[in-house]
Amino acid sequence: MNTAAESTIADGGPLQGVRVVELCHLIAGPYAGMLLADEGADVIKVEPPQGELTRARAPFRTTDEGTMSGYFASLNRRKRSIALDLKTAEGAEILEELLGRADVFITNMRPQALARLGFHPEAVLERHPSIISVSMTGFGLHDSGADANRAGLAMVAEALSGTTGLTRDRGGMPVWCGFALGDIMTGNTAHASVLLGLLNRQRTGAGRLIDLALTESTLPLVSVALARVQAAGVTEAASKGGNDFHGVPYGTFAAIDGYFNIGVNRDDYWQRLCDAMGRPDLAHDPRYATYDARASRQREVEGLLEAWSSALPRDVVVDAITAADVPVAPVLTMAQVLELDHFLARGSFVEVDDAIGGRYLLPDDATGFSIDAPARIPHLAEHRDAVLGELGFANDRIDALEQRGAFGRPALSADSAPSSDPAPSSDPALPTERSVRSPLLKGSRQ
Repeated sequence: MNTAAESTIADGGPLQGVRVVELCHLIAGPYAGMLLADEGADVIKVEPPQGELTRARAPFRTTDEGTMSGYFASLNRRKRSIALDLKTAEGAEILEELLGRADVFITNMRPQALARLGFHPEAVLERHPSIISVSMTGFGLHDSGADANRAGLAMVAEALSGTTGLTRDRGGMPVWCGFALGDIMTGNTAHASVLLGLLNRQRTGAGRLIDLALTESTLPLVSVALARVQAAGVTEAASKGGNDFHGVPYGTFAAIDGYFNIGVNRDDYWQRLCDAMGRPDLAHDPRYATYDARASRQREVEGLLEAWSSALPRDVVVDAITAADVPVAPVLTMAQVLELDHFLARGSFVEVDDAIGGRYLLPDDATGFSIDAPARIPHLAEHRDAVLGELGFANDRIDALEQRGAFGRPALSADSAPSSDPAPSSDPALPTERSVRSPLLKGSRQ
């Protein structure tokens, strides 16, 4: 595995010495890259000159030292940033040189746009046979027909995988879960795929194309539901607002001042819940005593629970059910999550320097392999000179590349006449027929 300069890689971590080039935006790709960085990899985030898309997404924190997006901060700690205009030959050449020294390439850009820029994941692997080339798209690169270049987001994958269909309100309407579940699933899958790819390379010496689709990465979430439909012919429509195949009652219920989740997936849990509610008479009532009996009367059983819980404060309800040893928890706000003793005691959060004088508490790598080093958010292009210096670029060469637009449209000198042509878009997700390829892309690896 390649080793970068000691001064630029955090000490320790199982992935120390692994270099990753990340050409990603939004959530799935940056999340995968962040996990790799947490575990010691040197992750070089290649951004367009105006910055990755989420740098411009609210919420923002502003201090005397600058402004930083909380959205961006949540997904990009411990990375190094370089900005390149990949529609220039010079910008593309720099990326090609980075890939020549990389172990891993991860991207969640559309394949058509990447192909026009000369960096389709398959082409990257062809030029660099030992690289682990990871593509994350909505529908996958292969065997996806016209969907290969179709716009895809997590909520699209969640709809097609049936995940949204399993999450219904009590009127039966499917409800989106409220966060990019499909993106996090895909990011986790990409992270695992990189580790397996590196292990496989140790054995074979060969790199690998990893073709991930948000749709397929989200599909395991409904494995039990799919098996249930095939085994018993049960449809989701028969169950409105609750997954009765997990248990009854099972889901989110109301107290006076908030909500709680409870899971009664065993008959002994039902008996204990009845005791907690002060209704021991219901524990062995044949209408409710068994899983099948409760499932056939789902709404009735839920009504019994809420008749009790809705008259009490949530803490009283949760404490009573917890004391009965039935799985239950309050539904917390984000502010309450940050203060939860359980997470604080387990060290579940990592303190992240936002690079403008503030900090965030964000979920740490749950594997326990996160490096013991400060976590910081990079400013846009903050590490350009250091990264290029590792490639052997002298300062005068960097200056010349800047003037030729490798890092974005250069500032006009005092004696330069303004151009009538608009600055080209530098977002690699936006394809253009006029994309300029580096000469390196036509030749052998250098």
